[in-house]
Amino acid sequence: MKQRGPLDAVTGVVGDAAGALRRRREARRPYVKLYAADGQLTMLDPASETASDLIEVAASMVDAATPVEKSATSGVPRGR
Repeated sequence: MKQRGPLDAVTGVVGDAAGALRRRREARRPYVKLYAADGQLTMLDPASETASDLIEVAASMVDAATPVEKSATSGVPRGR
């Protein structure tokens, strides 16, 4: 078995980091789950217009519920 050199080690670490970042990004993608009264789950295609509209409304609701932070130095509200 051939020993790995320093460049091989760096290449391996960079590859591992890139894979981890890709998995994190995919895990954070917004999605839409709809539950019927009987508990039946339906997941919408995130690329559909209906899902996009629901994701936009949900993001607006989160933004509206996020408290406005004041800057420690100026006292001016930040965040919105």
